[in-house]
Amino acid sequence: MAVDFDDLVIKRTFNCPKRTLFDAWSQPSIMAKWLFARREDFCDSTVTNSFTVGGKYSIIMHMPSSDVRLFGEYTAITRYSQIAFTWSSPVISNSRVDLAFKETSTNRTEFTLTHTLFPSEEIRAQHGEGWLACLDNLESRVLSDFAV
Repeated sequence: MAVDFDDLVIKRTFNCPKRTLFDAWSQPSIMAKWLFARREDFCDSTVTNSFTVGGKYSIIMHMPSSDVRLFGEYTAITRYSQIAFTWSSPVISNSRVDLAFKETSTNRTEFTLTHTLFPSEEIRAQHGEGWLACLDNLESRVLSDFAV
């Protein structure tokens, strides 16, 4: 019998244009600077991708004790508005992530991350903490120049 766990939904407003935020999720050189699930002991990740629907991506987070590989495939891309992809790691296979970008003013973007298909509440909670750390890194390491 399958058990459904709640979707993980994170909403945040960033002080930057939506194009800048979208690029931070689509360009490996920018992704490497912030896509790391810890706020301390930060080390740039290794990121590769083929940013097209059906294209693959790979992220290697260089954690203090070992490297963690995350990978998946882009399932939908609407330029500057939406990115969807599968998400697999050592603890989860083929979960789904959907990102929505909505510009509310020239330098203000409402962002929603929805992550689904968790195998357990524990894995969902771990991903929630990891995503929050990543978004904090994004804000402090990439988007801080846009702060109003």
